[in-house]
Amino acid sequence: MNLATSTNIICERPGGKVFPIEQTLQIASEAGFRLFDMNFYDWALPFSPFLTDQWEIWINRIAEKAAQLGVKFGQCHAYTFNFLDRSMTKEEWHRNQELVERSLYCCSILGSRLCVTHPETDRAVQNLYSVSKKENIEYYNRLLEVSEKYNMELAIENMCDLSIAPRRKYCAFPEELVDLIDSFHNEEIGICWDFEHADIMKIDQRQALLYIGKRLKATHVSDSLSSTDTDLMHILPMFGTINWAEIMQTLQQIHYNGDFCFEAHNFANRLPDTLLPTAMKLSYEIGQYLLNLPREASSVLVQTSGSTKTTAISFLA
Repeated sequence: MNLATSTNIICERPGGKVFPIEQTLQIASEAGFRLFDMNFYDWALPFSPFLTDQWEIWINRIAEKAAQLGVKFGQCHAYTFNFLDRSMTKEEWHRNQELVERSLYCCSILGSRLCVTHPETDRAVQNLYSVSKKENIEYYNRLLEVSEKYNMELAIENMCDLSIAPRRKYCAFPEELVDLIDSFHNEEIGICWDFEHADIMKIDQRQALLYIGKRLKATHVSDSLSSTDTDLMHILPMFGTINWAEIMQTLQQIHYNGDFCFEAHNFANRLPDTLLPTAMKLSYEIGQYLLNLPREASSVLVQTSGSTKTTAISFLA
């Protein structure tokens, strides 16, 4: 696995300011991060140059800064919108779709070969599951034609619908997501597992990861202290309630070798700028600690005797 962080780890600042990505790359790389996730979920807000006619200049400037720092972009997050929203005009739909495809192109400029995106839900029908599945397949088959031009794979993220209960979101549960991905019969599309979404949905994460297996292409790593208060979500691992030791061991067990990518923007967004270098060092050290957890657990097992030693050797194989 490769430790990475979303560019939103430093984005919104106190007083409504927005931190330039170039400075985020600088501070986070000085803390140790070498791999980044360009997040167009955040960089599609009204302040963003991505939405202007200067977007190519902007993305190339970011690519130049990354090259200067010697850092790279791994998995990234595409621009997303509810492509199944029937209240959209044709013009609105095509404008949003233009931004989706622009974000894929931008990620390719940065050197990424994997973009995370969201499934959507058709709420205008009674048979929500079957219709949403059919329409997501149609949409993503078309988007795969675009992503293939950039040598880009796609990963569809698990959703969370507790906050809108009793209404549903398609693909809030592993069974729906696996069923959707298997319907493509295409190895260029897989799953992004958001651990915090799963925790909020009270999903057994170990069993979910074992079920997903080789379909896993990307991760969103954050913790939470609340299932309903968004200010207490998207914090660093080990500041919340998730069992990270079990997760790390399971990721190793399924031979996941993609990015272990922080999406923890609520960790630093209230800190003053002077504390950001310290905050980034802590986040990097937490990431390194988590990546080493399976190795440490296996080392403890190997030091014991009898059948436990055999189990440890089998686990490492």
